[in-house]
Amino acid sequence: MKKTLILVGLAFLFSACGGNQTANTAAPPENKPANQAAAQASPTIDPNMQATFPFKDFPAVETTAKPGEVVLVPSYNWLQEANVKGVDKVAMIWYSQTMQAPDKEMSEVKFMSDTRKVPNAYIVAIPPGATAKKGDIVLTWWQTGSGMQRAIVTDDTTPAEPVVRYLDIDYDNPAKSRDGKTGIGQMDEKLKPNTFVKIGAPFDVGTMVAVQDGAEQKAAQVIRVAGDKVFVNGFAGHVAVVDKARCTPFPLVSSAKVGDKVKAVWVNSVKDGTVTKVDPAIGRVFIKFDVDGQEKAVSFGEVMK
Repeated sequence: MKKTLILVGLAFLFSACGGNQTANTAAPPENKPANQAAAQASPTIDPNMQATFPFKDFPAVETTAKPGEVVLVPSYNWLQEANVKGVDKVAMIWYSQTMQAPDKEMSEVKFMSDTRKVPNAYIVAIPPGATAKKGDIVLTWWQTGSGMQRAIVTDDTTPAEPVVRYLDIDYDNPAKSRDGKTGIGQMDEKLKPNTFVKIGAPFDVGTMVAVQDGAEQKAAQVIRVAGDKVFVNGFAGHVAVVDKARCTPFPLVSSAKVGDKVKAVWVNSVKDGTVTKVDPAIGRVFIKFDVDGQEKAVSFGEVMK
């Protein structure tokens, strides 16, 4: 799953989530009478409205984040929109914020302009003091861009400030980094201290899972696990709650070799392909997919045998 700018829906996640969402009514065609147009207009969001977690089948959870620590949270207006317009109408990206006052079910988070209470299920804790070594997979955010990112450590000269290669940016993304030459999917970046956490096990926050959807599997990123439910971020930032039994975790680090037949993330699905190259230093497996015959660089954590 890659962080693209194509904000399109992922129907499987929302038909499977089982939560109660508020339906949104689309804007009316121009030839509708005025009274019908008013009835079908998008609902107005009160900026003072308290956002709640929209999935009723997901248990209330606590947070491990402490006051002053970094957390990753979607923009608050998106949380409000999920309650008013329907969670399936909102695409979410997790940004770095600061924990103000943790509590049992909802915690106060300091955003850029104010402090708001956020359901703990949305909050990704980034505890301070982490170190990492070369080859480790960490969860952070794109520190010269934006948005939560998995990354592989490429240089551990300073373990508290490792140099990483981001894994959730397409390897061949044409956008250039600050040097004006290197593509953003192939650039290395030094992380600031206390801004990352090591990903160590399946179903850890940030790991990828394949969610069974009938005969197909869809790719999603784990945000929170509670009992037999998993809160996930799917294709293009659409979130859902799914049964853990339907989720197959991807290995954190791929053991695939050239010539191996594998299953890997292709757009938002899991498709078959053949490994053509493996570059463990940057956490990429190059795969020729059966579906289109094209080679694509797929990140570690998105390939399984």
